[in-house]
Amino acid sequence: MPRPTLSTMTAALTSVIQVITIAVLYITVDWYIDHAEISAQERLPKDAQSAWISLNAGEVPDPKELAALAPLFPELDEATEASPVEGVLYFGFALIALTCALGVVLAHRLVAPLTRLTAAAEKIRQGDFQVMVEPGATREVEALAITINSMASELYALETRLKFNTRAVAHELRTPLTVLQGNLQGMSDGIIPADEERLRALLMQAQGMSRLVDQLNTLSLAGTSDFVVATSTTDLATHVMDTVTLFQTSTGDVVTFRTHLQPAPAKIDPDRFHQALLILLENARKYAGDSGPIDIQTGLTEGGQSFLSVRDQGPGLPDYVQHSSFDMFWRGERLNGRGQSGSGLGLSVVKAIAEGHNARLEVGNNPGGGAYAKIIF
Repeated sequence: MPRPTLSTMTAALTSVIQVITIAVLYITVDWYIDHAEISAQERLPKDAQSAWISLNAGEVPDPKELAALAPLFPELDEATEASPVEGVLYFGFALIALTCALGVVLAHRLVAPLTRLTAAAEKIRQGDFQVMVEPGATREVEALAITINSMASELYALETRLKFNTRAVAHELRTPLTVLQGNLQGMSDGIIPADEERLRALLMQAQGMSRLVDQLNTLSLAGTSDFVVATSTTDLATHVMDTVTLFQTSTGDVVTFRTHLQPAPAKIDPDRFHQALLILLENARKYAGDSGPIDIQTGLTEGGQSFLSVRDQGPGLPDYVQHSSFDMFWRGERLNGRGQSGSGLGLSVVKAIAEGHNARLEVGNNPGGGAYAKIIF
């Protein structure tokens, strides 16, 4: 059964109180008038009382009884005329007090859910995100309770993720900082020789930390107006060819990249698109470069949407990472002997860039083996 609205509930309560007030007032005043008339009649002498009964019954009273009633009639008539006014005043004031008390009780029961919601909101303000409130008796209160519960759950999840990310960032930076500090301290003490090979290794550690900071900065900008800028409609195939050529030249690896580029017009931020593609290429090279060629493809889907895909022939992704359900700081195991390196933020950054272009990122395993990542605009 659907819950009534707050306005409906208030109107219904007001109407019920009014109906109860009128009904009780009518019944009590009618009883009071009859009671007042009977009381006045009982105070009359017997002969005058008999004449009054005969008159009320429409009969002609005895002359003697009528003569006894005549001197008392004005007083009796005044008493019967005053009784309705007195009844309305007495019972009216009593009913006002009663209905006020009833209104206070009903208003308290009506406002009680709002009071609980206010208390829950105060707990959320103080940082208690595990608070849950029961829905009230009206539709508006129920909707507000559901919203507050949902907000509290999302804030709790956000707080949990923030704590995890903070610990993960500290963990990611601790190792390279320790290596840098230890080596630099050893060099300054003359224990470790400051040769070119060691300095180059330390430089790679510093570059790794720099990449981590850049990726964290990218994720912090995700969803803001400054994240994806200077968008223009262009052909993805042109940007992909330039980026793949540059990447293969800079890495110097013997990894084979095969391009299958068809026209794919899309509105992109070239710098962000270049960043996302480089991450996908680096992931494929790192985890599947020894397993066979890496295929990069652009074109249109059956629905006419432009896409970019990077496919490898490596060991593939675990089931829990597929369908874009990956987490920040997730890294694959040491799959190909190249060692475990990187920040684990790559796919999160690519997903943020895709969403900044109103696109979506899909990741999964190929039917014949290997993994794929696909951005659909």
